[in-house]
Amino acid sequence: MSDLPQESPQQRWKPAWAAAEARLRENAGQTAVRTAVPRNSRVSKLDADLLDDELTDMLREPVTKAMSLLRPQLVDKHRLEIDTAIKAVLFWLSAGSASRQATYGQNLQNLKYDSSGHRDVLRRLRMFGALSIGGAYGWAKLTSYMAANGWADAPQNSFRRMVWRMLDRLERVTRVATLLNFLAFVATGQYKTLIERVLGLRLVFARPQVAHSVSFEFLNRQLVWHAFTEFVMFALPLVNPARARRWVVRNA
Repeated sequence: MSDLPQESPQQRWKPAWAAAEARLRENAGQTAVRTAVPRNSRVSKLDADLLDDELTDMLREPVTKAMSLLRPQLVDKHRLEIDTAIKAVLFWLSAGSASRQATYGQNLQNLKYDSSGHRDVLRRLRMFGALSIGGAYGWAKLTSYMAANGWADAPQNSFRRMVWRMLDRLERVTRVATLLNFLAFVATGQYKTLIERVLGLRLVFARPQVAHSVSFEFLNRQLVWHAFTEFVMFALPLVNPARARRWVVRNA
């Protein structure tokens, strides 16, 4: 019995530690793979559209003011053309550029367009801009022209009445498809518009390793300033100016 080699305690825990270390490294690698590419946020994609709309509104005001100085009636007559031109220029300078592939609002949300493995992303993006901006403009002009010329009140079997009914049905089908697509977007987080789904354009994170953090500094300043102005508006009617002036003169 005394001639048998005795195993030291250190030799007994070394194999167990080696096996545990291998399992720990495997679990750490799987966790890193999961967190390296974060999931796209539906809120970020919708916020990007809101930011683009706000930017369009900010640019619309100085453009309309400048045009109203030349011809005031020009703004009311061509308001749709002005909005379409602003949206087209913003899209061409942002998502239509080969170096960006994202609108200004999407850049702020750390998003960019991806074409699901296709290489012609820029061509698809320009098609997306033409369909979403130019298509909306053409549809609005067509429907306004038909309504102004009484196509809806044309005789029952006339060509104009048939075209009006066809476009009306097409609009209803498009609205239903848009609603279904939005429900699918809420469920899956992909393709927030029908045109994006048709063209295969997905919004992904431009820099997956960068955490998406929202700064509330500006919002906090706005809330403090709003609360202060509300307090001043409440307190001013309670102050007697003559008595306040006498108190200042007496204590000066």
